[in-house]
Amino acid sequence: MLRGPVTKRPWAKGALRGAIVSSVLLFLVGRSIDVEAVLGILAGANLYWFAIAVAMVPFQMVFGGMRWRRVSTDLGLSMAPRRAVAEYALSMGLNTVMAGGMAGDAVRVWRHRVGHGSLARPLRAAVVERVIGHWAHLAVTVVGLAVWPLVHGGVAPGVAWVMVPAIILGFCVLWSWPITGLATLVSDGRLALASLRQRVFHAVISLSLMGSILVGFWSASMALGLPLGFGVFTAVPLLMLVLVLPFSIGGWGLRELSAAVVFSVLGWSTESAVALSSAYGLSVMVGAMPALLVWFIPAQETQ
Repeated sequence: MLRGPVTKRPWAKGALRGAIVSSVLLFLVGRSIDVEAVLGILAGANLYWFAIAVAMVPFQMVFGGMRWRRVSTDLGLSMAPRRAVAEYALSMGLNTVMAGGMAGDAVRVWRHRVGHGSLARPLRAAVVERVIGHWAHLAVTVVGLAVWPLVHGGVAPGVAWVMVPAIILGFCVLWSWPITGLATLVSDGRLALASLRQRVFHAVISLSLMGSILVGFWSASMALGLPLGFGVFTAVPLLMLVLVLPFSIGGWGLRELSAAVVFSVLGWSTESAVALSSAYGLSVMVGAMPALLVWFIPAQETQ
């Protein structure tokens, strides 16, 4: 378990910073929409479909834990499957209440150091695991952008044609010509993806994880009576890219702004877009909260 000011203060600062950013963004969104209309849409949610959205969260924990364990094992950091899933689940739970999808990962790294001495290798394993996940997300997003005109009869939001290529180019440059301080990390990444078998494993697991996210979003849309159709494959991966930014609590505010922009291209009202994004965010919170109990289990006991 984490103890002492060294481990507590960073999370407190991160949570405060994320809370401020999320509050400001949600305030700005709230000023530009009919809040009562959004609450009305949420109040009429079908709990059956919402429960399915919630049920997708444990699948994400399992797939994420499997990916993290495989990367860690390939980097010489043995980890039992039970521990990998439990610790990954804890990180997801913490990421819903702490800043930017990174505080939970920091805790995961800190607890992973148990049995491995230092933080360096566990940190690199977590970063490599995250990057592999981002690559899978980008792949799904690119496919969605490619078929967007065929599915929707128009063009994707203009920002997509700047943001997505920029992210891909950045990854490729850092992978091919790592800057000082990233050479070891890139070497670890190449080691984790050295064989065809490793690459196939990560492709299957990462796409399965992404699929569970899309099913969760689609179920949330069904719960609100706002069916996404093929938009779940085109619009959702695009709007979710913004969540890589470590500036909010559980993506709140960023996700809603992104949803309003992306879904507006499909003719949705801002209120419908914000309601759907909020319903998905709530489903993730409900599904991830039980995992916070892992916090009270010492890392060595999750073996």
